[in-house]
This record gives sequence, C-alpha cells and structure tokens, in this order.
Amino acid sequence: MINYNVDPEIQIFIDEYLKISNNLSTDTSIAQQRQSYEKICQHFCYPHPEGITSDDALVDGRHGKISIRRYYFQQPAPNQPQIIFLHGGGFILGSLDSHDDICAELCAATGFNTISIDYRLSPEFYHPVHLDDVTDAYLQVTNKRSIMVGVSAGATLSAALCHRLKNSSQLPLAQVLIYPGLGGDLFNLESYQVNAQAPLLTTDDIHFYRKSRCLKDPLPLDDAEFYPLAARDFGGLPATVAFSADIDPLRDDASFYVEQINKAGGNAKVYNEAGLIHDYLRARHTSQKAADSFRRIGEAISESGSGIRQH
Repeated sequence: MINYNVDPEIQIFIDEYLKISNNLSTDTSIAQQRQSYEKICQHFCYPHPEGITSDDALVDGRHGKISIRRYYFQQPAPNQPQIIFLHGGGFILGSLDSHDDICAELCAATGFNTISIDYRLSPEFYHPVHLDDVTDAYLQVTNKRSIMVGVSAGATLSAALCHRLKNSSQLPLAQVLIYPGLGGDLFNLESYQVNAQAPLLTTDDIHFYRKSRCLKDPLPLDDAEFYPLAARDFGGLPATVAFSADIDPLRDDASFYVEQINKAGGNAKVYNEAGLIHDYLRARHTSQKAADSFRRIGEAISESGSGIRQH
C-alpha cells in the first residue's frame, strides 16, 4: 500500500470512517453504498450552531418537485448574499441530510442565509437531470446575490450551472468549489496517477461515478455541462475559489480549472490543502488542518459576497 503523507489527525478520521461504513466501496451495490454513506453522515454529524434555524420546502422543476432546505442566520444584515449549497456523493449518494451540519455551520460562519438543493440521483435519473434540478431550483430561489458552494459532485454541478448560465443575468455572484470533480484527464493529470489509491476516493472510484452518472456510451466528456473542463470558452464566469485536497485524485482538476478561468481574463484562485483527503470536511471538528481549511472556506464565501455584479 502506498504511504501517503496523510495528516495524523486525518488518519484517525480515515480509520473511523472505514470502520463505521464497513469499508464503503464502489464494488458493492448502490443500495449498500447508500446505507454505508448514511451511517457515515449520521456518525460525523454535529448539532447546528446556536441561532441557526432551518426549514424544508418544495419547488417546481421540469422533472417534478425538488426538495430544498433553507438555513437562516439569526440577524442577517440587509441585502446580504445567500449561499446555494450542492452536496457531494458521486451523483449516487447524498441528500439534504448528508451535509446538513456543514450547511448550518457555513450559515453561521458567514452570516449568509443558505439554501441546500436536493437534486435527483443516479441510477434512478441520469445526466442532465441532476443539473436540470439544480438549475430549476436555483432560478426560483436566487436573489441575484447568490454564491454557489459545491462539494465534490456538488462542485461539478455548481461549475456546470455557471457555464450554463454564463450569458444570463441570473449568473451567480461567485462560486466556491470544494474538492471538485471537473472532468480532468484521468490519464494525463498527475493527481490521478500519484493519488490513484488515495484513502476514501480512488481513481477507479471516479471511473465508477462517471459511468453511473450517464447512460451515454461513450460519455459526453466534451460537454461542459457534464464536465466543466471540457468548455471551449472560460470567459464570463463568476469569481471562483477552489479548494483541493492534496491527497485526492481530483486535486489537479481544481488548479487546472482556475488556470483556465484566469487565462480567459477571469478572477479565480485555488487553495491546495496539504495532508488532507477527499471528504475532509467531515473531520473539521477533529483535525486542525481540516478545521483551518473550513475556516478558509468560510472566509472565501464571505469575501465573495462583498462583490456586486452589475447588470
């Protein structure tokens, strides 16, 4: 087994994660993966910060009703931006509950009311249904000062939404992408090779999630709405901040995406977090490195909210 330079506190988290999930693996059935993932989410879930309230609602979408969860800061300042949050889970896992505490803590850390979107999952639904759900819900809840925050697959969808809407007056104010999968070349980007057997997410896992997301063969890897790095034009995108985990096959997606936006004259930056792995946000209360990154994420969201887009 490869000896990755994992932060010691993160290694404790990994061991606990694998024990609780019974070694969550893409080699098992979707039903088993969902059951294991639910155990993980429940185990690493923390109470909402004091003063944060939430409620659930339904909005209309072209594929049917879409569930959302709204988080309220106790005394938000007037004309505050809002966070639109998209959970991770490889397009087959995750829900409003899987990242509930993360949403509540981001709401508290920034003072921005937050809306989480429960987009439909594969294999019950395939691309582009996930993005359609996100688009339909977003257009109904945005206040034109919305900051997209996506985690893993949710970051893929956040970037895809921004590409879909980049010529629209409804374009988000900014996006913050957390260990995003953006369609990097699995054979040429270094991180897919050196981190091929990384803890909690391997390159083989990414192959599995890609295939699970879409019925088309071959996959539409040249479609920016499937993978944003396939875009021919990176101009016109909102301010972007990406966070990658150094020990993650997806690491180089973030830096390459930021590079393309900046080459097109945009405003983007990347933070690569040393010693951390995919899904490290769940360790933010037990690992100082994860806690520091979570603080930086909150600061990036807050700073993004200071911009005002002109129409």
